[in-house]
Amino acid sequence: MPAMDRLTLQDLREPGSTLGAGVSAGFIAGVLIGGVGGRLAMLALRLTSDPSLHGVSTDDGFTIGRVSLQTLFLLGVTAGLGMAGGLFYLVVLRWIPSWWRIPLMTLFFALVGGAGLIGPSAVDFSGLSPLPLAVALFVVIPAAYGAMMPWIAERLLREESILRRGRWAWIVGLVPLLFANIVGALVVLVALGVWAVGRSTPELVGAWRSKVVTWLGRAGLVAIALTSGAGLVRDGIEILG
Repeated sequence: MPAMDRLTLQDLREPGSTLGAGVSAGFIAGVLIGGVGGRLAMLALRLTSDPSLHGVSTDDGFTIGRVSLQTLFLLGVTAGLGMAGGLFYLVVLRWIPSWWRIPLMTLFFALVGGAGLIGPSAVDFSGLSPLPLAVALFVVIPAAYGAMMPWIAERLLREESILRRGRWAWIVGLVPLLFANIVGALVVLVALGVWAVGRSTPELVGAWRSKVVTWLGRAGLVAIALTSGAGLVRDGIEILG
């Protein structure tokens, strides 16, 4: 068993680059898809909706037709949510065959994200028009995130990726955590704790990678997707009905 008192930064290269891949992929996709894509979606809906809605705040934090400091805050929120999605992907990726990861994550985030964003009583769906476009956009945005995030993560996880080329390159992947302040520090501490336990107790790693846990994880993902999908369909019918 490796002695923990001999731990060096180089020992953290492999787990650090893996964590950095999830964090960076989630950060980039969160900012571009959730932040920039969300603003573009609200711009499109402003152009197609009643002019009186200009300046109204939606339930998801968007101000219709206005770019302000609130927009920067929104980018920070979507970046944080994006990083959370990237960390989630690192947990579940072993449960999904590599060739199915991007399409299944696209569907998963479309259902879960769409169910979280769409609600019949929300401002977004009581004043904006046309309603089919509003519903479609708030499903497409999380779906696009679900496609881009794992696409980036898979490339950063490769042996030849930029995060694995140099002795200290992996640290770059963790830089986005600085924007999360205390939460970012907690993520690093939890990741270190999990890695240390796995390093000192290989049996736990073997159990985590077992077929039983794999199939339980897959069942959990399916249950979450089906529950979210049912809610999304129900709310969509109520909004468009």
